[in-house]
Amino acid sequence: MSKTPVSILQEMMIQEKIVPNYELIHDGGGTHMNTFTYRVTCGDFTANGTGRSKKDAKHEAANAVLKIIIEHRGYPQLPASESPVRTPLPPPVPEVQRIPPDVPFVNAVGVLHTLCLQNNLEDPKYVLISDVGPPHAKVFTIQCGVATFQEVGIARTKKQAKQEAAKKLLDKLTDIVPDMNEQISETKSDISCGASFFKDIKTSIKKYKLGIKISEYHTELLNNIDIEVRNDLITKLESLLSENHIYISAEVVQDIYSRFENILSVIGLDMLIECLQVVTAEKYAVCAKLMCTPNIVEIAIGNTETEATYYVLLKLMRHLLMFLK
Repeated sequence: MSKTPVSILQEMMIQEKIVPNYELIHDGGGTHMNTFTYRVTCGDFTANGTGRSKKDAKHEAANAVLKIIIEHRGYPQLPASESPVRTPLPPPVPEVQRIPPDVPFVNAVGVLHTLCLQNNLEDPKYVLISDVGPPHAKVFTIQCGVATFQEVGIARTKKQAKQEAAKKLLDKLTDIVPDMNEQISETKSDISCGASFFKDIKTSIKKYKLGIKISEYHTELLNNIDIEVRNDLITKLESLLSENHIYISAEVVQDIYSRFENILSVIGLDMLIECLQVVTAEKYAVCAKLMCTPNIVEIAIGNTETEATYYVLLKLMRHLLMFLK
């Protein structure tokens, strides 16, 4: 069984005719979240240790001074030890930023909800991440999420933490989306004036495409492509799909991949192809994804990886062709 740091230090100091001196310098604070701190002195060496009990704090202090002695004397390593710590220290309480008294209150939760409503996004989601500290001084951490954006707020109450998280997310959206700062400012002003201005808010906030519903993606795609460009893309895709390849070689697949990639570059899309786990000893599965919003994903199976890649490219081209028509 391994020795404790206190016993190791005692044995080490006996050889030098020194008795370790332990001094209690913090007695717990008188709450249910007590922590104790001991200072141990061995000749010229001193160290502190903190624990949830006096015994734990003593062992931590002994372990700390052992490390100092070993490093000072150039010993190869510490003797094996085992600290019988029974109760872990409480997690550190995060600091709470206080709002200056001269800064006016803004209902960030309401502003964020309105912006999501106007941009066809789901309502912001608020999740309680943690609540630490004694009952009379709790600190709450709440996460606010919209689409793929997330921020956290820390405060003494859940309501304040929610406001802080919403405010941080609004600040992030202001940095990401051009001119949104002006729109948010208008929304804050209108909301502060009361519910009678809600109709004006709905008509004044500019809609930013932070996310697109799957059912509306083909419409968004068509609206952002010139009609002549779209017709040219349709012709090229149909030409690619009409080609007959008796033997599917790596060269054929590479040629199709390059030509399809050129088509995608016209509309600013990227493609990712990855071979999945082998289905059987004779079958391969390949996944292809168009990096758009939302992503378009297809999977195909073939006797070889090359064959599976060929089939998945055809499926992806047919999918894109359906959107363009």
